[in-house]
Amino acid sequence: MKNRRITNLGVTAFAVLATCVVSITQAAEIAAENSAPVETILIDSSILDRAMDVIGSKNRDSAATQVEISRLANAASSSYEEFKRENDNLEALLVLNAGFRKSISIQEQNIASLDQSIANVEIVTREIPLLMGKMLSSIEQFIALDYPFHVEERANRIAFARAAIDNPDVSIAEKFRQVLVMYQTENSYGRTTETYPDTIVINGTERDVNIARIGRVALMYQTTDRQVTGAWDNNAREWVELPAGDYRTAIQSAIRVASQLDAPRIIELPVLAPETAQ
Repeated sequence: MKNRRITNLGVTAFAVLATCVVSITQAAEIAAENSAPVETILIDSSILDRAMDVIGSKNRDSAATQVEISRLANAASSSYEEFKRENDNLEALLVLNAGFRKSISIQEQNIASLDQSIANVEIVTREIPLLMGKMLSSIEQFIALDYPFHVEERANRIAFARAAIDNPDVSIAEKFRQVLVMYQTENSYGRTTETYPDTIVINGTERDVNIARIGRVALMYQTTDRQVTGAWDNNAREWVELPAGDYRTAIQSAIRVASQLDAPRIIELPVLAPETAQ
């Protein structure tokens, strides 16, 4: 609208200038018709100069105004794009903040749970030495009443666990682990078979024998010359010699099966019948 106004103003100034020129021309023509001497007509050029200056000034103002309008339009466009970017960043931050709030809530729950666990650990830490002592006493008593296989090895294992419990430099966790390892080892004996050489006392005499252990249901021996065969009587707590004709071959087969020299098969062995617990 402003540009249109400026343009109209320039046209008006041009029209005024043209009118002046036309008037001068008409005056010259009238003088020629009247055969009057034509006198030189002087025109004040300052009027034209001022008119041209006004037109130039208006044009410069119009150009400056257009530049300002373009600058403001570009600034508005840039501000809008910046607003869009900041708005997108705000939305992303809101989503991220919601995720952080959820994580903080979960962590606070975990902290509360850990605080409760720490409080319980203090109680367990006070009670666990007593528990380990009872467990060692129980397993020691069990080994004393069990079949006499690997006697020295099992006794050393108990001694090692007791030394760990009495050692102040060993953590509570390591002490308890030693006790659990011993229980696991003793438990595994009930599911395995094995044979190994040993020296036992038979009728007051030490004899070199091969021992065959079938879980915890049978512990048998046979001398290296295969002349004497027997088994452990857990009720009498002694080695008992068996009739050679009845069990020599069977125990020899058990020794070979336990040594994995023969395939497993059904073998008749001397096994104590279970008794009702009192």
